This record gives sequence, C-alpha cells and structure tokens, in this order.
Amino acid sequence: AALQRSGGSNADAPADTAPRAGAFSFRRVDAVDGAAGPINAALVAEAWSTARNRRYVVRAFEGGEDCGYMAKDLPLTPGERGCAASHVALWRRCSEGDAALLTLEDDAAPRPGFALRIRQALADLQGETPDILYLGYTQAAPWRRSVSSAVREAEYLWTTVGYVLWPSGARRLLEALPVDQPVDNFMSDLMSRGRLRGYAIVPPVVKQAKAWNVDNDVAHSDDAAWIQNCCS
Repeated sequence: AALQRSGGSNADAPADTAPRAGAFSFRRVDAVDGAAGPINAALVAEAWSTARNRRYVVRAFEGGEDCGYMAKDLPLTPGERGCAASHVALWRRCSEGDAALLTLEDDAAPRPGFALRIRQALADLQGETPDILYLGYTQAAPWRRSVSSAVREAEYLWTTVGYVLWPSGARRLLEALPVDQPVDNFMSDLMSRGRLRGYAIVPPVVKQAKAWNVDNDVAHSDDAAWIQNCCS
C-alpha cells in the first residue's frame, strides 16, 4: 500500500497480490494518510505502551535489559496510525473472501525467486493451519519450530513489508481491534499470545528497499523510548 503523495521506491509496483491457483494477480491500493484526516479510535488507538514490545527488544538487542529501551506510554504518530488503518482495510477485504491475500508495502523490494519461493512455502504449509506467512521481517525471538527447510513457525517479528494473510487470520486481527500499538507489534503480540498463527519464509523473500528509517513516510513513536533520545 502506498500514499498518493509518497515518492516511495516501489511507486510503480503493485501494492497487493492475491495468490490464486498458483498464479499472482496484482492491484495497487492507496494507503490511508494519517495526517490528512481523523482515524476512528475504534480501529486504531491514539496511544500505546512499549512494555509488551520491550520484552522482545531486550532479547534481540545488544545489552539486554540495559540496552536503553524503556517501557513508556507514547502517542502513536499520524504515520503509524495511517499505516495501521491501511492494513486494517486490507484485513477487511481478506476477511470477506475465501483466498489468501498477499500484501506488499510501497518500499518492498522482492528478492530473486520471489514467486517461486512463495509457491514453495505455500506448498510446505499444506499440512498446517496458517493465519499469516511473513515474506519480509526482522526476527525478534527464536523460531517456535521448523516446518520445512524454507518455512518456520514464528513467535515475534518486526515490520510488515510483505506478508500473505489468510481469511482466518484477517478475522482474528479484526476481532482484536483496535490496533493498540504500531501495526507490526500488534500483529506479533497476537502471535506471541497464541491468538494468531504465524509463519515466515526463511530467508526473507522481501526486504525494505532502503535502510531502516531512511526516506520513510512513517515516523516511529518509540524512538522516544530509547534512553539516548530522551530528555530529562
């Protein structure tokens, strides 16, 4: 999904795809601009606590408990709220159908073998009951288990640059509204609590086109949770 005013690196690429009968059909979707107007707080909250995310930050970052990331109440930025609302709209679309929906954000950069590897992962999941399959991510916890050489069951992942969502997963996400933290944390929090069954392609088949926080339309509220960014 992409903002109309965005100059995103993937501006000419399709923003979502639906895997049907082994093929991909493409459609670009305009994102919700969180700065352009109000967003219903019943869909996306206005503030959040970093406490749940902190449990994984201290496990993934050097320094552990002393890494500098604090449990803190913060307002969600307009970009975070718009991003979350954009995903909610796609979840609704997915929940109303009977096919999985593949979503790519506008800075998604597919890696070589993109389509072939997704088809293989979907085949590997035939004996599973997946709600979501992450195509790109930053791993924040050990894998729960190995499904195949290319698929792992996941506990907690960061970013929503690309994923395949099944209608069952869309309904579970919608049942858990409002999104009460940045959308990637919201989704992973549900996975960590067993309310959303998540998997990931290994290694990722999608990456963000540029480094973290470079030319990004979405300001990250939890930059203020890092002690080095806080003023006493």
